[in-house]
Amino acid sequence: MNLLIITQKVDANDDVLGFFHGWIAKFSERFESVNVICLQKGSYSFSSNVRVFSLGKEEGQSKIKYLYKFYKYIFSLRNDYDVVFVHMNIEYVFFGGLFWRIMGKKVALWFAHKKGSFLRKVAVVLSHRILSVSKESFVGSNNKKFRALGHGINTESFKCDELDLKPDRIKKIISIGRLSPVKGYDLLLEAIHYLVYQLNETGFVAELVGGAANTEDVKYIEHLKDSINQLKIEKNVIFKGPLANNKILPVLCSANIFVSMQCIGGAGKSFLEAMSCGIPTVVCTSVFNQYWGKAKDLFFYNGTSKDLAEKLQKCLNLSIEDRIIYSQLLRKIVVENHNLNNLIEKIKNEFIVL
Repeated sequence: MNLLIITQKVDANDDVLGFFHGWIAKFSERFESVNVICLQKGSYSFSSNVRVFSLGKEEGQSKIKYLYKFYKYIFSLRNDYDVVFVHMNIEYVFFGGLFWRIMGKKVALWFAHKKGSFLRKVAVVLSHRILSVSKESFVGSNNKKFRALGHGINTESFKCDELDLKPDRIKKIISIGRLSPVKGYDLLLEAIHYLVYQLNETGFVAELVGGAANTEDVKYIEHLKDSINQLKIEKNVIFKGPLANNKILPVLCSANIFVSMQCIGGAGKSFLEAMSCGIPTVVCTSVFNQYWGKAKDLFFYNGTSKDLAEKLQKCLNLSIEDRIIYSQLLRKIVVENHNLNNLIEKIKNEFIVL
């Protein structure tokens, strides 16, 4: 079976989309050939059965040229692929779906977003399968085309040979992701203030790994910096800036805690990567909570800064024995339910049964 992948960016060094480089590599192990059409390309390295075609954003091409190249590629490559996997960008199904239907190509759309739109509705109609992380990750998950497959975490890469937990070092709270209002960083800052001034917790620092995706995010980062000064927690918060996905592992392995403040939607990739590394992970989502067992006491269900602060304090002061229990349980959850090898196999099986 030959696969066409449509995605936004192919760049192993990208801080947001670099993870998809690993997905493409795994697809190449299960399909005879893989052609990838992306809006923008950067650094990549794949086996000989993978070809990458860019629409030219890295060269400053116009949107008209993007569309021209898109149609050129899907038509000229039509004999080189049997099925199409569109990752996140519903626009490509909107523009190419009818052509693929006429050509008899089966289309699977991967989409993990709660937002509904006219484009999304059209993309659902034109796709043969709608794939996502969980039913909480997609509006319209009751559609008969929908399949919840879990996330795709490279558990072979995201594991710590040894955790940096020397007793005399400063303890670390890590949060990774785009610095955007929807990610809930205000809540984290309030929790850190509560930790310091109400719970008298000292000897820790919170490292925020991520950057801005647009001008709104830039303004939000300035707002966060102002809040840090007002809350008088300058010594406890560090902005690390964006990091490529393939550079994240040592940061995770140096952490005492990973925290995700986003309370709405499905399971996030970053906190599953932390779990894969065995890092105690404090989250505000109950997605997949049937797997968590004892680790459910790391949830802060009500989404308040006080509750978050108390959960962070609990993790900062875990005994070695309890930390080992959490680490083994959290990694087991990801290996069994969200590992990349299994996800790629599930996606291929969806094409087979179509």
